[in-house]
Amino acid sequence: MYNYHIGEYIKRKREEKEIKQDELCYGICDRSTLSRIERGKQEPSYHILKALLQRLGISEDRCQILMGAQEFEIAELQREIVADNVREDFSSALKKIRRLEELSQSAENPLLQQFVLRVRALAGYEKDGERHAYTRPVQRKILIHALELTCPEITMENLDSFLLGEDEAKIINQIAITYSEEGNRRQAIEIYRQLIRYVQSHFAGCEIGQAMLPLTAYNYSRLLGQERRYEEAIEIAELGRECCIRYNKCQVLGGLLLNIAYCLHELGEDEKSRELLIDSYHISKAMEQTRSCEVVRKYAKENLQIEIG
Repeated sequence: MYNYHIGEYIKRKREEKEIKQDELCYGICDRSTLSRIERGKQEPSYHILKALLQRLGISEDRCQILMGAQEFEIAELQREIVADNVREDFSSALKKIRRLEELSQSAENPLLQQFVLRVRALAGYEKDGERHAYTRPVQRKILIHALELTCPEITMENLDSFLLGEDEAKIINQIAITYSEEGNRRQAIEIYRQLIRYVQSHFAGCEIGQAMLPLTAYNYSRLLGQERRYEEAIEIAELGRECCIRYNKCQVLGGLLLNIAYCLHELGEDEKSRELLIDSYHISKAMEQTRSCEVVRKYAKENLQIEIG
């Protein structure tokens, strides 16, 4: 009975958003499989259910009750690997990635394969007992391959032709970062322009939009500022800031305020810039983002001659 309600819920949300079955399940499962799920005739695996809900703009947390023991271990490993990559503890991430691959060997699962490729692109690889990083072009090749597992024939120019979930949006964000880090800011900016437009139009007001909009706005506004497009950068950063405040999503709020402060300083509005730098520092400190605190302190001292902290 519970599975019937899950299928009915997916169908109702899909129809509310005027999404066709073929669009929702593209790259995830067959249309006939989705049809059976919606009619309560088939139990979806956790990973298929997660991907379907993501494309409907619904957080994966909603379906954790359906996990079996192995699925729960896989989900925990995924969270830990992402956290390790954020902390740049790549050796730990690689160890857990190997365990994740062991758990997923029993079944061909493109969604797990996609996740492994996404985190491996950043974690790197081991050779002779040492961890090595992939070059930016190799990272990008891995990420594009990961994206194509669920979105065949997708390019950075035709994003609007696809129905994306949170994981796919994060891969696109990572692809933009590879361009940025090798100095091709304009290509990265173009990807972020399309991605933030997609997030605003497809994930407006939903749980995934609340997470993706601030992250995308932070990266996009930072690059716009570096290209001296200060007014545009402030406008985009303000979009992210408003989302952070409205939905209590503060992970990148300090960074967004720093981006705005930087642009205001370049525009000669130092008083407002100082206020935002102080706010940025204290928010980052409250979030225990030590490295971000140091970035703010250094910038404030070198550019506005003020001591913070």
